[in-house]
Amino acid sequence: MEVRSMFHVNHVAQAFRMIRNHLVIAVIALGATACGSGSSRYSSLRDFREVIKLDILDSGGYPVSNYQIGPEWGRFDINDAVMNTATPQFQRLVKATAAIGSATGYYLGTHNGIHVLATNNHVIPTDGSCFMTTISFWFGDNFVTDSAYCRRVIATWKDVDFSLVEIRFMDEVPADRMVGRGVNIRFDAPIQKGRELMMAGFGVAGVTRHQQFRGTWDADCKVYSKDNEFRFMSDPDQVNPGEGKVWLFSLGCDISHGDSGSAIAARDNGDIIGIISTGRIPKNPKVRDAAYLDQIFSSDSEDVWGELGYAVPAVKIGEYMRRQSSDPVIASVLRAGNGL
Repeated sequence: MEVRSMFHVNHVAQAFRMIRNHLVIAVIALGATACGSGSSRYSSLRDFREVIKLDILDSGGYPVSNYQIGPEWGRFDINDAVMNTATPQFQRLVKATAAIGSATGYYLGTHNGIHVLATNNHVIPTDGSCFMTTISFWFGDNFVTDSAYCRRVIATWKDVDFSLVEIRFMDEVPADRMVGRGVNIRFDAPIQKGRELMMAGFGVAGVTRHQQFRGTWDADCKVYSKDNEFRFMSDPDQVNPGEGKVWLFSLGCDISHGDSGSAIAARDNGDIIGIISTGRIPKNPKVRDAAYLDQIFSSDSEDVWGELGYAVPAVKIGEYMRRQSSDPVIASVLRAGNGL
């Protein structure tokens, strides 16, 4: 039996932070040679880049124009002022969302006695990429960095770009502060064309600081693909495409690198209906034109499958999870979201 005291957790926190800081130096040193090798989304270099923030922000390496859909950039900072006027559905989404390394995940609560976080397979594909990855939750304007750490991968599925991980909390955030913050994935939720969406995450486009937490619910943030139409498709990201294919639907939300793993929620009731996976990057300038967006939406143009953003539908995630429903944690997550 493992005995964990506050003293032990303090030393875990200190060790994680010290080792992570040393790894930054190592990754930057390796980057000069490894970056030229054409690494994929699932390569070790990409895994490190998702975990450790490099200094690309300072060089303006993520301009909004590479990611924007519609005539306006729809992202806004999440702070106390926004939360005081936001809908209860958005407030709940924000409280469940976490920075995991330099990507995003969302808290599913306690299942079979452990704390569970969901994110992408390309963010945390293995126990090795989980190791030393810290997790930060929002507790009002006093954002608590390194509030938890990734302990292990419970299960992961490449075809739906989805991972479930066990997390443990540092002493700065007693686990009882997370009571009521977990969200359930709605594995039975239909994906309906035109359904208005919202999301929150740690995308890097246009940000001025590390782990800048922002949301969106603008007019273009909706489903563009047909009702319950999903495609097993290759990654349209032209900057750093992932290997293989993933089940996806199309949406018009302003997302960027770093939003990987963000929950996509229905704006009307807050149901989690999918998880952000990828997008066409850089965006074709035409997607910033409202008339063009109206045209591809109304005509069911093939452009919705090549020019926008893409998320994995929860219903597909549920299909893959049910194949491993003998695992008590997976079964608990499925039951909570009407998946069993």
